[in-house]
Amino acid sequence: MQKTVLILAGGKSQRFQSFDKCFVTLNNKPIIQHAIDNLSSVADEIIVAIRDEQQGGRIRDKIPDEIVLVFDTLKGFGPLAGVLSGLERASFPYSFVVGCDMPFINRKVVEFLFAVAERGNYDAVVPRWENGMVEPLHAVYKREPTLAAVKDSIKKGDARVFNLLLRLKSVKFLPMSEIRGIAPELKTFRNVNTLEELEKCGAHHR
Repeated sequence: MQKTVLILAGGKSQRFQSFDKCFVTLNNKPIIQHAIDNLSSVADEIIVAIRDEQQGGRIRDKIPDEIVLVFDTLKGFGPLAGVLSGLERASFPYSFVVGCDMPFINRKVVEFLFAVAERGNYDAVVPRWENGMVEPLHAVYKREPTLAAVKDSIKKGDARVFNLLLRLKSVKFLPMSEIRGIAPELKTFRNVNTLEELEKCGAHHR
């Protein structure tokens, strides 16, 4: 199965003050590059959804030429805007969708999500924590039904990513216990949202 990876980089980074989150450096490398490096062996194509031309120019300087850039065409819909523009450009039936702020993505976990999606022909495969919380931005989606669901969300003015899952017919919520077997520490889900978290990661991974 050929696979698409869609990295969402268009979000505003209020908690990083004036920094654009995807350019924040961890171990001398922008965190978006960590995501790309971890996923390049999984994907047949990598798409990065960005906010605008200005951000695009800055990202293009930092990432490999073969990465495809798409622009968020809608304002006010947060990650859904990136999912829409990314999946419209995607070449393959299934895409792994992830935020640019997850520098420790585990390739084996992503491959497992793709395998579950293909085996069950699911519209989405979404990790779920023991407390019921889910990880919709570290999940695999089937292109056609997800595009239809995103367009329906936008038509109804609903920007919540969780509600996108409610619009899909066959969503497999994958228990975290199954993922722990592959990645016991679950670092793959760790995102870097603040400078404090960045410093903690930097200190931990130096």
